[in-house]
Amino acid sequence: MMDAGLVVASNRGPVSWRRADDGTLEPARGFGGLVTALGGALQEEPGTWVSVALDAEAGEVAARHDPEPFTEEVDGQRFRLRLLEAGDRYDPYYNVVSNRLLWFTLHELWGEPYEPSGRGWRDAWEDGYARVNHEVAAAIVDVAADDQAVFLQDYHLCLVAERVRQARPDVPILHYIHTPWVGPGALRRLPDPIAEGVVRGLLAADVVAFSAPAWADAFRACARELLGAQIDGEDVRHDGRRTRVADFVLGVDGDDLAASAQEAATTEAAERLEAEADGRALLLRVDRSDLSKNILRGLHAYELLLEREPDLATRVWHYAHINPSRQEVEEYHDYLQNCRDAAERIAQRFGEDCITFSVTDDYPRAVAALGRYDVLLTNPVIDGTNLVAKEGPALNTNDGALVLSRTAGCAPVMGDGALLVNPYDVEQTADALHCALTMGAEERAARAATLGEAARAGDPASWLAAQRKVLADVVDQR
Repeated sequence: MMDAGLVVASNRGPVSWRRADDGTLEPARGFGGLVTALGGALQEEPGTWVSVALDAEAGEVAARHDPEPFTEEVDGQRFRLRLLEAGDRYDPYYNVVSNRLLWFTLHELWGEPYEPSGRGWRDAWEDGYARVNHEVAAAIVDVAADDQAVFLQDYHLCLVAERVRQARPDVPILHYIHTPWVGPGALRRLPDPIAEGVVRGLLAADVVAFSAPAWADAFRACARELLGAQIDGEDVRHDGRRTRVADFVLGVDGDDLAASAQEAATTEAAERLEAEADGRALLLRVDRSDLSKNILRGLHAYELLLEREPDLATRVWHYAHINPSRQEVEEYHDYLQNCRDAAERIAQRFGEDCITFSVTDDYPRAVAALGRYDVLLTNPVIDGTNLVAKEGPALNTNDGALVLSRTAGCAPVMGDGALLVNPYDVEQTADALHCALTMGAEERAARAATLGEAARAGDPASWLAAQRKVLADVVDQR
């Protein structure tokens, strides 16, 4: 067992589709360490990637092949896919439960005392989230060979392991959560059936994995407090099962990033950025417009820095490269507008050239900016890892400094080279920005070297190999 390949399941699969001018659907490979690591493994051994159709184009592909797996070739890689069309279950599964209930809870984003209220949540949980999870589980049971391991990904699929286990009691299952995890008090903001159901569902896996020790500790506490589970070192005992709760650092794929940096679109973007910077220091942030990314406080910190030292407005250029995210959720739409307003106010106060707030999904420009920055600001309220804080140092050729939130999942790994800040403290963040912008060349170089080495630790292939070893050990000890 454990040598016959993988079945991977995630909300978003490794392939998306876009409609060409002639009306046909063209496949495109997804980005990121997850696709690199797991997709690479599926090239070398048999396996299937199960995912949910996220848009109309993917839904059309799913309907064409349902309920059979199919093969798609993209960028020289072949993927065996099983794509599910969730229909009217998609909105409660994805937008209500995954993107709102679970994301807000796991990132501690609720605006108490007004929210959460719980109204309508149980229906969305039962009729959307649970049903889609059960459909994903059924697809896994259909495609998985007896000796294939199942690797589940993230908070969208917390009930899948439990349902797979009912049908296939002996199948090896690892569930990796890429977000932070919260303690029992925060998780109990959810209705009891949801909070307990999430923890119980995850414990059906042989291994529950996180990106940082703090998140693994928090999950064990939830298992103990919500379900009465017993904690035995790293392991959780519940309902006659032993589940290993572990953490695995996810770094960046240096080769993949280097290849992206050498592409023509990236080098052209780098030339344009150099012209726009016009000799000024580049203070950069690259983020999705997510509430957890703390963009607004970052803008306030830059504004405070300019209030203290107005002459910096002609010597520093703050470029905020913001990828729009979840704009169908009211809080996200309003938050992005508040960030735009703050950037406009800074431009009006200190000059239009001191800041550019760009809402774009221009990936080559993001890569180019990460290679060029003098200071990278990454100040999430909380994050599972925050790969931007690793991609920046891995790409940067300018001995760039990193101002990093101490609550980012990567802070324990990157902290020796970064300037760590309390993400809620605008004054401290402004102080750190000033320190980074005025840092001497020798210190910058030393810190940059430390950051670059830390960023590459736990590259995607090593990250996956470490998980597979732990899963094999746990299965052998059953």
